[in-house]
Amino acid sequence: MSQDNNSLDRRRFLTLGATAGASVIAATGLADNAHASSLSIDGTPSRGNTGMMTAKPLPEKVYTTEAAGISKKTHMAHYTLYQGYVKKVNEIRDALGKIGVPDPAKANATFSEIRELKVEYTFALGGVKNHELYFNVIGGKGGDPTGAIAGLLDQAFGSFANWKADLKATGMAARGWAWLAHDYTDGSLFNYIGDAQNSYPVWNATPLLGLDVYEHAYFVDFGTKRADYIDAFFKVIDWDAVNANLKIAVAVAEAAKK
Repeated sequence: MSQDNNSLDRRRFLTLGATAGASVIAATGLADNAHASSLSIDGTPSRGNTGMMTAKPLPEKVYTTEAAGISKKTHMAHYTLYQGYVKKVNEIRDALGKIGVPDPAKANATFSEIRELKVEYTFALGGVKNHELYFNVIGGKGGDPTGAIAGLLDQAFGSFANWKADLKATGMAARGWAWLAHDYTDGSLFNYIGDAQNSYPVWNATPLLGLDVYEHAYFVDFGTKRADYIDAFFKVIDWDAVNANLKIAVAVAEAAKK
């Protein structure tokens, strides 16, 4: 492996495995720090020393999903939404920076400026991270899984068919997201449910795959037929990307034992 690839793997390890909170199991790990490192869709740092996040172009592979029914029109609209989340992250970081060290006497759980900024930060940053995960794991050949993830899905769910049924049911029951994640405490795999970008945080889990089931992800192409959209999603999973995330998850699990 080249030095550049080693550096990339290390950055992805540090960011993807850092935490699974705020957006439940965020694509690269969330950190409430304007200078914490973060990855863009293409795996490069998404902001510089200024603490401002920059939206990156969609990977070209994403557009290959048209053959399965998920159109370029949908992706372009979806990407615009992603850019909006990036913009709001930057606005909230700027607002927090202007506050500086907050006055605890002005904080209030019913309503206060610091509460609103902190809560909406998790929603905006969750929107960035969740979409980065989603865009990363689509645009593949779909079908049966390959690599290490295949055996782990069989072990955790009994069969790949069982995992598909479970993820589809989770996606149908969700209001926004379904995620496959690896728990680095016990090594288990689980399909988590999310109703918003920041719903139901689960710690110590590294995301492997994200399924967006908000209507914006499918309504243009499938109308109200969410089940058909999820079937199309299975046809375009990039198992190489999922296995890359699994490699990081295993590294996180090993590091956690030390």
